[in-house]
Amino acid sequence: MKFYGGRRMKFENDQMNDFLGKLASNSPVPGGGGAAALTSALSVALSSMVFNLTIGKKSYDNLNKEEQDKVQNSLDCATLKLKEFQQFINKDGEAFLALMESYKLPKETEEDKEERRKRILEGLNNAMMVPFTLMKETVQFMEHILNAARFGNPNVISDAGVSAILAKASVESSYLNVMINLKSLKDANKEIVEQESKALLAKAENIKNEIMTIVYDKL
Repeated sequence: MKFYGGRRMKFENDQMNDFLGKLASNSPVPGGGGAAALTSALSVALSSMVFNLTIGKKSYDNLNKEEQDKVQNSLDCATLKLKEFQQFINKDGEAFLALMESYKLPKETEEDKEERRKRILEGLNNAMMVPFTLMKETVQFMEHILNAARFGNPNVISDAGVSAILAKASVESSYLNVMINLKSLKDANKEIVEQESKALLAKAENIKNEIMTIVYDKL
């Protein structure tokens, strides 16, 4: 149990309990996509902590101007991404529910069937694009986690490592959600998205490994 500002922190709040309760229930929302988005947010929050515990400290003063600027820029990015990744939790749920509604559309006439087919394809595409976008943005943020490992306060180097592990977990989780929606798509861009997703997954693994090499060297 940690202490913040002289007060003991107890991990318990209604919003988190509600989210975890729904995640554990028989409700499909939130699901793996929402969990992936939360994992990205946790990764960003940890990196932000590393940057906040670096700026103004001796280890920060020992950095050159360019390195200090990288730390500050990474903190600024983390502040923005923390809010953005939290929003992905709702985006994922909304996309899934919209897709489920499209399957309920009538299919009595040929016009009904065509409209239903069109809406299902749109829903599948939207349900695929949310985790695909989360993948891209999480991989982009991993470059900032690299800054946390390189230039962060050595006393919290393990937190930079955990941030990298969480980011990679989110990317791989999002990859699964992209692939399951791609299965039902016959879009011309399907192969492109699949290849880009595989490339993002490989890039995330490479960056994570680079970060973890630095982390283990500093432990």
